[in-house]
Amino acid sequence: MNSQILRVSESLSAVFQQAQETNSVRCFEVSVEGETLAAKSTYPIQSGAKLEEEWAAIQTASSTPALLLFHIACTNGPWKWILVAFVCDNLPAREKMLYASARDCLKQQLGLAYFVGDVHTTDVRTFSYHDLVATMHNTSGPLSEREVLLKEEAALERDLSVKASAMNVMPFGLTADCRAALDAFTKDTASRWLSLRIKDEELTVGSSIPNMHEDQVNSAVEKQTPSFVVYRYTGSAVDGPTTLFLYVCPEEANVRLKMTYSTAKASLLSDLQQRGIKVDKMIEITDTSNVLDSIHADFASAAVTADEDNRPKSFSRPAAPGRGRGRGRRA
Repeated sequence: MNSQILRVSESLSAVFQQAQETNSVRCFEVSVEGETLAAKSTYPIQSGAKLEEEWAAIQTASSTPALLLFHIACTNGPWKWILVAFVCDNLPAREKMLYASARDCLKQQLGLAYFVGDVHTTDVRTFSYHDLVATMHNTSGPLSEREVLLKEEAALERDLSVKASAMNVMPFGLTADCRAALDAFTKDTASRWLSLRIKDEELTVGSSIPNMHEDQVNSAVEKQTPSFVVYRYTGSAVDGPTTLFLYVCPEEANVRLKMTYSTAKASLLSDLQQRGIKVDKMIEITDTSNVLDSIHADFASAAVTADEDNRPKSFSRPAAPGRGRGRGRRA
């Protein structure tokens, strides 16, 4: 959803484009400020300095959390960049998830073609220049012998030490009441509504309504802020109990919250599966004015699609040669 995307600030976009023309910037340090991505620091190219030396200076000066855009000198073009997400382990889970999503936002808005590498590290001071070179993707032109050697050495070091850490979906804790509510949902077979929210880096219960009737849905849902809902639905749109996962993300919600919930969604779904809660259908809700209508519409759309897929295909007999509408007549 576009409304969940952090926006690159006009000033960052301008200085990044200027860097393509002037060849004067070695690295941009980018941070999330409010709902925008802005340049926190700019590191100019040091005349006469080696790339290893410039990277070492940036390692010392940069602070976490940050997205470092490092210009790598290579034979594949004058201005190619590597994105280094520097996000340490002791940051709040919400901040980690925010920067995980911000990486794609930054590359897409500045231009994917500019980037030849992308990596996450929890400690940039232990991430050497060799490691940096090893993150480069295959590009259109050949690397120099030195660049190839650096890339192979760094890849070998990382394979042996297993130091590289992925930043896909960040884990978050469950409060005691949340664990108890999920356990109760697993054991129960009646209709039940369980709303979950992220608060203080943990997933907690927003509301738990047993014997939930579909007429109560619109009043039970969170209207202004994102939430997750596990709902055992027994309403008019289904023949029997159906477990729904509702990802409620109101259009007017704060962008940072949207990105946090969007990133946490996959982790929660995995946790539900491990607890034995089989989700039959996932529905994303952006208009909270009438959630029940959205649920009914989703089931109706799925029914139409299934009917079309099951309908026998009909074939018409091909027209005889020379008798089609587009055929010409002999004079």
